[in-house]
Amino acid sequence: MNRIVAVDLETTGLDPYSGAKIIEIGGIGIHNLKVVEEDSFHRLVNPGIPIPQEITLLNGITDEMVKNADSIEMILPQFLRFLGNSPILAHNAEFDVKFLNYYSEKIGLGRINNRVFDTMVLSKEIFPNEKSHSLDKLLERLEINFHAQKRHRSIEDAILTAKAFIKLIELL
Repeated sequence: MNRIVAVDLETTGLDPYSGAKIIEIGGIGIHNLKVVEEDSFHRLVNPGIPIPQEITLLNGITDEMVKNADSIEMILPQFLRFLGNSPILAHNAEFDVKFLNYYSEKIGLGRINNRVFDTMVLSKEIFPNEKSHSLDKLLERLEINFHAQKRHRSIEDAILTAKAFIKLIELL
């Protein structure tokens, strides 16, 4: 397993089946347990709907920022080419994979069959006595520094997830 891609999505809500849209996709390559920033993908996505205020407050992504961005129909095929057959890594991967599969199927590309690794699952296995396994708590536990203002942006969260994964693997 030479390449794993840490993935993070920002969305307008929690469930694509209820109309939530992807507004940002970020991915970063991990090669032989090293983050390779040159192997990255980052795009804002025009959701075609207004971004809810609580989402903008969380991640800082505004309607103005996405108004000239391409649609998911344009960006997702590019992202899937970037991803290739590499395993996907995400924190709470079920969330990201649900959105990727929903929109991939919706635009006729079928489901994603990549292997999936989840830092939240690893956190629960390695730190079974901890109450919270949020990305923030995991980063704190692993002593990975981050800027709170940059959290909840896809490329930053993908990089932080990649760094957490590497440290978790070292702990195993």
